[in-house]
Amino acid sequence: MTVPTRFVKAKVDKYIQLYSKYGKNEGTTYDRVQRVLIVSPGSGYTTAPTLSFTQHAPGSSLVRATATCTISNGGISSITITNPGTGYTTAPTINVTGGGGSNSILKSYINISKRRVFEWDLENAIELNENGVIHLVDKVFENADMTDVYTFRLLDISSQSVINTKDKSGIPEQASFNQGKIIDIGYGSKTTENDIHLEIQPQTINKIVISVDEGISGNIGIDGDIEFYISLKITEKEPSVIEFGSLNNINVSQF
Repeated sequence: MTVPTRFVKAKVDKYIQLYSKYGKNEGTTYDRVQRVLIVSPGSGYTTAPTLSFTQHAPGSSLVRATATCTISNGGISSITITNPGTGYTTAPTINVTGGGGSNSILKSYINISKRRVFEWDLENAIELNENGVIHLVDKVFENADMTDVYTFRLLDISSQSVINTKDKSGIPEQASFNQGKIIDIGYGSKTTENDIHLEIQPQTINKIVISVDEGISGNIGIDGDIEFYISLKITEKEPSVIEFGSLNNINVSQF
């Protein structure tokens, strides 16, 4: 009797390492001062000091931002942006003068008027002959607010995992989830693997395109000069049909 030979191509998980600085990032427009962080409140202030923003983006289109502050127990306790300014391409430095105190450190963040969409080309294309699953298994943030929620959406990958719905809220300019499938959402402080597993169809993957936004329903981008590293894992499913060779004289009891 001829013993059948079973041919099964081993499935090997694929990992894709993505770093924001290595991604092509088009359409990013830095504009206004959105937030001021009190890095150090300082000490010895008897009156509220004056805040002034440096001019990092000279030109006729630039309007300098302005802000005021309040003090408590001799230190700066809160910041109010009175004019966010316009035309910034990098976050301006804030100078603190007067008030009788010292050692206060403030940091400004500028908003991004367009979504942050990153594109990475793969050195070696990934061939999927069967359906597979892709999910984010690791991430690290730098210069990010650990209390903010970040949403990663995967674009340009063939998938039937998500059935999109129409927006019935009546709120104008709502974000559309049709633009990409969410593969990660959570606080910047959460670096552990998530439970979102996206099923993808057989295809050749030559590039990865991901949009990153702060919050759940917004498409405004991310605040400040955030950097991130993420790792994606692609698991290809086992084939549904198994091929056999030397099929002569096969005993059906072998199956």
